[in-house]
Amino acid sequence: MKKIEDYVSNISFEEAYVKIDRNKIDYLIKGDSNAKFPIRIKKIGFLAISLFMPIMMILSYTSAKDNLVTTVFSRTIAITTATSLILISLFSYFKSRHFLKNYGYKEFIYSSLKILFLSYICGSIGTVDSNYIIHLVTIIIYVPTCLYLCYIVEKNMLIEYINLTFGKEYKTNKILSLLVKMAGIIMILGLVIVHLYRINKSWIDKDSINDSINGLGVSMTLIVIAGAFFMIIISLLPTYISFKADLRIQNKLVIKYSEEFREMYGYYKEEWYGE
Repeated sequence: MKKIEDYVSNISFEEAYVKIDRNKIDYLIKGDSNAKFPIRIKKIGFLAISLFMPIMMILSYTSAKDNLVTTVFSRTIAITTATSLILISLFSYFKSRHFLKNYGYKEFIYSSLKILFLSYICGSIGTVDSNYIIHLVTIIIYVPTCLYLCYIVEKNMLIEYINLTFGKEYKTNKILSLLVKMAGIIMILGLVIVHLYRINKSWIDKDSINDSINGLGVSMTLIVIAGAFFMIIISLLPTYISFKADLRIQNKLVIKYSEEFREMYGYYKEEWYGE
């Protein structure tokens, strides 16, 4: 995100100092003082969560016999995909060993949720059926689209935070801001629907739903387009839930003016750098 780096470089220490006090730096380093578990334990927990789906994929496809219809080609693709997700998760875990420990932990949570989402999307990639190639091509298109969308939404959120916090007027994309809000609305609606479904399952009648759709004259093309749009919005749920634009910008500024902040707030070098 070169543009973000340029924007951060234009923020002086005096501006950063006004907005980043001792409490915020303590939070970047140590997190919530009332937390029940240390950051290291919580990171290991999230690592286990992010590794669960890819590992299950590998176990399923390496031992696939009667429970899954597969070919050598499809199993190879599935296992390669799962292995890639595991390597990405481990890379994110070790990368998060930041001297601002809580910031690294928050970034790792975000990475874990994205990996978990992508693992769920790719979970059946090795299953062979009559439309296997179509499914494979769809995933190959969908996953990079999700990652790119997350990237540009993150960038937009970071610019919005810089504008709001430091009084800048950099250009932002209102449509991207709306997409993130829509992801939150969809998540809330999803939770409500699941809750209602648990209370009374009889209100869902597939035949009546199909009849209603047909009665409205909705074409399959429109349904597919609506479904694709819905899936794109869903891909932003990890960003909506756990991406912290404020922490990322604060982290960049604290690193940029590391010695200035350390001396200003009286941190010892051992406490600051973990030596």
